[in-house]
Amino acid sequence: MKILLADLLLLFLYFYLVSCNNIRSDALLPGSLLSFSAGDTLVSKLGKFELGFFCPGNCDKLFIGIWYSNIKTKTVVWIANRDNPIRPPFNNSHLELTDGNLQLLDTLKIRVWSTNVSIASKEDGNRAVLLDSGNLVLTNGIEIKWQSFDYPTDTWLPGARIGFDKSKNTLQKLTSWRNLNDPVTGKYSLQLDKNQNGELVLLDNRVENWRSGPWDEGGFASLAEIKGVFNFSYDPTKDSKYITYNVFGESDISRIVLDSQGLIRVWFWSKDDQKWLLVLLGPADSCDRINICGSFGICDINSAPPCECLQGYEPKYKLDWDINDYSGGCVRKTPMQCGSKNVGFVHIQNVKLPASSESMLVGNDQICEYICLSNCSCNAYAYSSGGQCLLWNGNVFDLKRLRNNSSQVEFNLKLFESSNKGKKKPLLVALAASITSAIFVCGTCCYFLWRRHLREKGILRKKKFREMLLAELATNLAKPGHSSNKGQEKKSDIELKFFELHDLKVATDNFSLDNKLGEGGFGAVFKGQLPDGQQIAVKRLSTQSRQGISEFKTEALLIAKLQHRNLVRFLGCCVEDEEKMLIYEYMPNKSLDYFIFDESKKSLLDWKKRHEIIIGIARGILYLHQDSRLKIIHRDLKASNILLDEDMNPKISDFGTARIFSGNQNEAKTLRVVGTYAYMSPEYALAGLFSVKSDVFSFGVMLLEVISGKKNRISYNSDSPPNLIRQAWELWNDGKAFELIDPTIVDSCPNEEVLRCIQIGLLCLHIDAAHRPTMSSILFMLSNEATVPSPKQPLITLTSNLNTTETTSSSINEVTITAPDVR
Repeated sequence: MKILLADLLLLFLYFYLVSCNNIRSDALLPGSLLSFSAGDTLVSKLGKFELGFFCPGNCDKLFIGIWYSNIKTKTVVWIANRDNPIRPPFNNSHLELTDGNLQLLDTLKIRVWSTNVSIASKEDGNRAVLLDSGNLVLTNGIEIKWQSFDYPTDTWLPGARIGFDKSKNTLQKLTSWRNLNDPVTGKYSLQLDKNQNGELVLLDNRVENWRSGPWDEGGFASLAEIKGVFNFSYDPTKDSKYITYNVFGESDISRIVLDSQGLIRVWFWSKDDQKWLLVLLGPADSCDRINICGSFGICDINSAPPCECLQGYEPKYKLDWDINDYSGGCVRKTPMQCGSKNVGFVHIQNVKLPASSESMLVGNDQICEYICLSNCSCNAYAYSSGGQCLLWNGNVFDLKRLRNNSSQVEFNLKLFESSNKGKKKPLLVALAASITSAIFVCGTCCYFLWRRHLREKGILRKKKFREMLLAELATNLAKPGHSSNKGQEKKSDIELKFFELHDLKVATDNFSLDNKLGEGGFGAVFKGQLPDGQQIAVKRLSTQSRQGISEFKTEALLIAKLQHRNLVRFLGCCVEDEEKMLIYEYMPNKSLDYFIFDESKKSLLDWKKRHEIIIGIARGILYLHQDSRLKIIHRDLKASNILLDEDMNPKISDFGTARIFSGNQNEAKTLRVVGTYAYMSPEYALAGLFSVKSDVFSFGVMLLEVISGKKNRISYNSDSPPNLIRQAWELWNDGKAFELIDPTIVDSCPNEEVLRCIQIGLLCLHIDAAHRPTMSSILFMLSNEATVPSPKQPLITLTSNLNTTETTSSSINEVTITAPDVR
């Protein structure tokens, strides 16, 4: 009996050791490997995705890929070696991390796939991590060296991008499997078209087979059924364009797949039924095919025949149309006469827009219409509420009628209106001419009286200043890649809304003290309410404001171009008489410093909320530096410029001192150092040099302030009381960093997470700007348990011959005076 028990114990120990040999981990470390024979896999932190070997069909090919870990039916979403599979025998095949790269080796130790990242000499700190987004990343803890999201196969996951970057010669597209059992690259691909409008195109062996239609207010007309399910976003710059999407329900599992038949399938996982549900299949019908109705034809799947000519057009080859051959298209019934006054537009609603030949940002639909009217080769235009003016020069192809009012954008077709619409009686004509003449004379008199009235009231001066602002927006802040042209300054009308002084006086009860939110060197901020009930914050600059006309224009014009959930929403401005005002959304919870530096309020922000605020600020700065259409250096990031909405979400404000960088510009120098000294990087404070790394330094200071609940103060010499930076470094260096944490949140914060944030904050404060991490790396380190490098000693004292003066720090809803700063 004792021998039997001993044998069972040894057998149990054996299986335990075998099972321990296959530990479920989300990371592959240098020198380690995943073995096919041992069945090794990586599993993401929350168990959503798994990476390992799989063998489809009759198992004559071996691949390594990623699939959903918690779904029984293996659903593969990414494959590393799809075009170079491992052939039998498979037994010693493995994935290893050596020399800083992931490498897939077959039984004969022949490399069949590699991440192929250039690694600097002596750099061996890379590790591969499988994230819960389904993204496999190769990182050194500071930056992502490689990621599977940049090399999609047939599946588009939430958060991944489809698009291209001309400057880097990169392209992210979906490519189908060869068939259901063979993941080798098939003949179909889905990618972002390289025209100006941002639309998805489906290609069959490089020949266009389907188009989604141009980007249309948060989605595509052909995919309108999933607009309420997916949150699509389009990010165009001069050299790159990307489409990404997310699901509104964070717990929802979804994927978009291009199948081997060239069909786009949108799947959702049903937790109740434990199976995949198909919510969209496209192209849905024959009208989605390219050029099915020829030029100036429109396709309607519910009509018989499906093709018809647009109003004012007729079939070019009538006999062909009679036998259902529409490829010849349509031609005008009445030839267009260039310069004719009898030209108008037919407004066609609820259609999938065709591929346009030109795109630009304008202020309103009237300007878009005028541009098309002024160009004899323009045959149609469309205007979206986002300010996008699409023009069609020459032939128009691929119009399709949509169902269920899928598109809110009208297609406007230019049409020649014949003046011979019935002969009017001579007496009626004469009477009409007389009335018209009388109206013209009266109108002329009224016009001159009106201009005199405006001049007396000084409104012409207001309009002149408005035109100057609009012209500056068109010339300096136009979308990269758009050349200026005649009348382009008007395109900023929608970008920059002007409020009337009278309306703002009513909204703020004539700027009463009861509505005053705060005051600084620039003037005062007032709370107001518009007639529709919307609450606003009005930043009213005094005539003695040190925020001069340059800063006013910068803030008004710059923030009008920026849209992000972590940037304060700019509503418009007012320039009238001697008044200059900026109008923003109202932030009911004031600014970040209002909470973290107040002993009675700091306890309202526990660690979870503070960490969310840190992440939100990082996302906003990353948008400014990398993801917006303009590359922005804020230059005055500080706690008082972080506003909090009703849900305590952070929003960056005050862009008066911000600067725009060109695409290849990394650093600039100024003789006029502006901002708040306690948040300034040393190279900016002492030499006027600023870059994205200057904002990184400011973020590092804010990060330590949020954690400690203490303000950073300026040390001019080593005998001064220790400022926050110096205190944080000394505690970290002594292994006592936990003492830096605000006592009110000690009980609510995980030790490892808060210490990681302190470490990241100190990394941001490196003396050498080149050694500070980028905001993308910071956000990655904050959001994942990646290895964080050890920080170096920051500059803890400042010495300068500059004179000290007192500067003001402003926020929109709450205004405070900072400590003495150097300008």
